[in-house]
Amino acid sequence: MSLPRAWDAFDAYLFDIDGTLINCSDAVHYFAFCDALTSIANRPMNLDGVVTHGNTDVGILRDAFTHAAIPEDLWRPQLVRIQEQMCSQVEQNRDQLCAAVLPRVREVLLHLQRKGAILSVATGNLERIGRQKLTAAGLLDFFHLGAWSDKFEYRADVFRHAIQQVRCRLPRDPSILVIGDTTADVLAARANHLPVIAVATGTYTFEQLATSQPSLCLHSFAELL
Repeated sequence: MSLPRAWDAFDAYLFDIDGTLINCSDAVHYFAFCDALTSIANRPMNLDGVVTHGNTDVGILRDAFTHAAIPEDLWRPQLVRIQEQMCSQVEQNRDQLCAAVLPRVREVLLHLQRKGAILSVATGNLERIGRQKLTAAGLLDFFHLGAWSDKFEYRADVFRHAIQQVRCRLPRDPSILVIGDTTADVLAARANHLPVIAVATGTYTFEQLATSQPSLCLHSFAELL
């Protein structure tokens, strides 16, 4: 597969956060999950056995409760409260966030910014959590738009919302490129008929990403500039 135009010639870009833009070496987000899950289950819970990479925060909660055999009618009505608890906990512990910007990310964002492109995040993070991570990394100000998982359980729906945001900003059938680090990003982009760059800076290897057939597969952003 290949991109329909030069990688830096699109009108808008949808970036994943974790593993694509930054790597968080702390456990702030993880413990927010564990504590929220525990508060509903009334017993200690963690994310063992749950696929987190490429998932959304809401999807991770769903899969964790399902894995633990917690009935949906117990946790689903409390989802807004669970999200509030997680966001508040991350905000209270923002000083513990260790968000390292991945290689050449800042240069790529600056390059696209200078070309006048619309930059958006399209992420599985809840908004308040994702914003804290980007702030800790010093990247938040690069982005004009954001599509988050607060109201979306599946990544394809997050991307669909991001596309709608871009089209409101650029109503003339804009060209949009997705950039992510998981096979889930590739599948969600394909579900929305968008080209996608897969970058092997997260947990997936270059070979694993290549099998999902992205439009372009990279070892890192260093291959772009």
